[in-house]
Amino acid sequence: MAKEEVERIKAFFNSLDIHPTYMQHEAVITSMDAAKSRGIELKQGIKAILFTNNEDKWVVVDVPADKKVDQKIVAKQLGWSKSKIRMATPEEVINKTGCEIGAVPPFGHKEPILILVDKGVYDNLESAFNIGLRTHSLKIKTEFMKIVFEKAKAIEGSFGR
Repeated sequence: MAKEEVERIKAFFNSLDIHPTYMQHEAVITSMDAAKSRGIELKQGIKAILFTNNEDKWVVVDVPADKKVDQKIVAKQLGWSKSKIRMATPEEVINKTGCEIGAVPPFGHKEPILILVDKGVYDNLESAFNIGLRTHSLKIKTEFMKIVFEKAKAIEGSFGR
């Protein structure tokens, strides 16, 4: 299942002639564990969280790993009810992205999903994130992530707190 996401992301980077550093490591779920495993600062990680409004609308919100998603701002951006927005359940995450919680990449999901990117992810020279499996991630120059998010038609804004 999630191995397909790993291969999809690698193919996407190859199509853009971008060559990140791919890593395999112990299985990680939390952003803190991921940062330790990768040998980076927590703020360099990109955390991808799936949200829904209970009306079959979905969004992946990407924030620096040392931040939390401000659900009220996300709801306002999307015109969703602030009382209905919620994080997806573990089962919903697998169904929509093809990945377990902790392995969801910031783009390249099995189904097209709207992506919101917090501009804070661009504050680092290098970024890192899981690419579909809890044991697989990559490091990349953050300047390339701007290109990736443009190709993925992500919407930039301030979504973290």
